[in-house]
Amino acid sequence: MCRVSGRMPRVTRLRSTVALIVLVLVVGMLAGVSLADPFHLRYARWFTAGLVGLALVLLTAAFAVVTRRGLLRGLALLVGFFVVLGWAGFVFAASRLAGTNQELTRVSAGGRSLVVLQGSGATLDPVYAVVLRAGSGPFEQESLVYQGQESGPPPLAVRFVDGGTVEVLTRGGCQYRSQVEGVTLAVDPVHRPLQPDVC
Repeated sequence: MCRVSGRMPRVTRLRSTVALIVLVLVVGMLAGVSLADPFHLRYARWFTAGLVGLALVLLTAAFAVVTRRGLLRGLALLVGFFVVLGWAGFVFAASRLAGTNQELTRVSAGGRSLVVLQGSGATLDPVYAVVLRAGSGPFEQESLVYQGQESGPPPLAVRFVDGGTVEVLTRGGCQYRSQVEGVTLAVDPVHRPLQPDVC
C-alpha cells in the first residue's frame, strides 16, 4: 500500500505533463491555422498572438509540473513568466507599428462591403487601399483588393459588378476587376500597380 501511495504523485505528474503537452500541440496547430488564415479573418493576427501566448503559458506549466519542487521549478516558472511577458511586449510593439487606417468610403451589397482606406507609408505620405469585408464581430473577414502607391491618388470609385466580382476605378481611368471566392473571401487577382494611374 505504501508503494502504491508513493507512486501516485509520480503517475499524476506524468499524466499532467502529457495532458499539458497535448494541449500545447493542439494550441500550436490552431495558431498555425490562424497564421495561415485560410478564411481571411480581419483579426487573425490577434488570434495568432493569443494562441501563441496560451501555448507559452501551457509550456511553462508543463515544465513546472515535470520539475520537482524547489529551485528548478521556481526557475522554470520565472523563465516562463519572462518569455510570456516578452511575447506580450512584442505583440504590443508590433500593433503600435502597424498603425491604423482611416475609412474613407464604403459601398455595401449582399452582406459585403468594399472599403477605401487611407493609411500612411514609410515617408508619411498617404497610401490608399481597397479591402473587401464580410460578416461582423471577431470573425469578420477582410481581403485586400487594391493596394495603391505612396502619394498616389485615392480610387475614384469601387463597386460590385456581380455576386462574385468587384471593381476598382482609378482617377486615371484604369479599371481593376477581381473575382471573389464565396466562402474564404479570397480575391484574385489582388491589384498592386507599380505606378499610380498606369494600367
